[in-house]
Amino acid sequence: MSVAVHRLQQTLAEKTSGIPRPRREVWFLRWMPVALTLAFFAYMYIGVMPMNDASAITSGDGNATERFAVLGMTGVALIEILRRRRAVLSLVTRAWPLWLVMGWFCASVTWAAFPDIALRRVMVMVFITLIALAIAAGIGPLRRVLALSVGLLAVVIAADLAVTVLNPGFAFTDIGVRGYHSQKNVAGLVAMIAVVVGLGWTLDRLRPGRMMVGLAFTAAAFGFLILTKSKTSIMLAVLGALMLPGILVLRRLGPAAALAVAVLGVGAVLVAYLGVTGFGGDFMGLLTPGNDASFTGRTQIWDFAASEIARRPWTGYGFGSFWDVGEANDPLLRAPPGSWLATLKVGERADVVINEAHNGYLDLQLQGGLPALVFAVVAQILTVLALTRKLFSRSLGRADAVAAATFLVIAVLVLVHNKTESSFWMRGQVLANLTILISLLAFRREPPGERMGEGS
Repeated sequence: MSVAVHRLQQTLAEKTSGIPRPRREVWFLRWMPVALTLAFFAYMYIGVMPMNDASAITSGDGNATERFAVLGMTGVALIEILRRRRAVLSLVTRAWPLWLVMGWFCASVTWAAFPDIALRRVMVMVFITLIALAIAAGIGPLRRVLALSVGLLAVVIAADLAVTVLNPGFAFTDIGVRGYHSQKNVAGLVAMIAVVVGLGWTLDRLRPGRMMVGLAFTAAAFGFLILTKSKTSIMLAVLGALMLPGILVLRRLGPAAALAVAVLGVGAVLVAYLGVTGFGGDFMGLLTPGNDASFTGRTQIWDFAASEIARRPWTGYGFGSFWDVGEANDPLLRAPPGSWLATLKVGERADVVINEAHNGYLDLQLQGGLPALVFAVVAQILTVLALTRKLFSRSLGRADAVAAATFLVIAVLVLVHNKTESSFWMRGQVLANLTILISLLAFRREPPGERMGEGS
């Protein structure tokens, strides 16, 4: 009775004071950012056509289901952008490095080798960026993004393991297990991300139950990663698992200690590099599985890509206008006689599909020349610095700081990943889409009231 009287008095006081009561949002509008985030993660980690083989034809322009999914998410994103236009405007201003990259790739349509292809593919990247922009502006604290990512990836890893056991005819290939994914490298990349975010979620709250569940998930993800035999992803997962606890320790020690450790680390790597190469050794070979610095003979692909870059060093061939441009225009037709690439079949006859340079830095130049390389690398470095700033901000609660550290590790791993794979602004690439979202989360201002959130 007293509660009802209190509410009646409060209502009368508000009416007499002239202060309007805040309107509560419709329930589905409140849940829209969460639904959009989960849909975006599902699009990245599950895809629209699981348990389907990749082919040179479908990888070029996607399919109707994928276009419908991207357009549907973009429609929801536009509603969110309009609803949160003030936060979006602030984020757009702060995330200027991303717009440099996107703007250059949009401009590349005018000089692209295949303008119609470039236009279609750059529009997909624009839509993906709009979706990521809406998520970053509306999802709330960083810890929520991490939790949603772990939740969905737990379903993904469970499904991968189930398909591996129940449908080995599809899951197992000659070069590694792919689960329900189109190929084993995609499976490996998703598992690598799962290992890093799983470990981050585990370290969020050091409680027995949380650690038991988190470590079980992380171990399952790493076990599946080993089955994929994806060398790059295995190496990055181990590196990320070592980096994350160290970064959290440095946060407790403070930015000065972190800077000192970073300087010492870079110096140690430089001394080791000079020492190994000074005696004629292969430094990269020592760091790679099987002592193979080329990662299964990719040096011929890199040499071919470098020769193609030399033909258009400043502009490249336009966004998405080098690989997957049709059998008649396949760049491998220009491979030098006698090389391994010249012996490959292309198009429908292809046994091995080559649709990237297996080096993100080369692929950036192939698509947009030297400016694209500079803009993208600068954007990624600034993303790392922005996340580092969040990490050492004492106004950020522990849970959000752990999430920032997790995203920081992924952002650093992207720089390493692109040495042997291509994920910088590569259409349809899992890590490319995730990198855009992480950059927008890094550049945004943290929502008011979340800076000293739970676990602070």
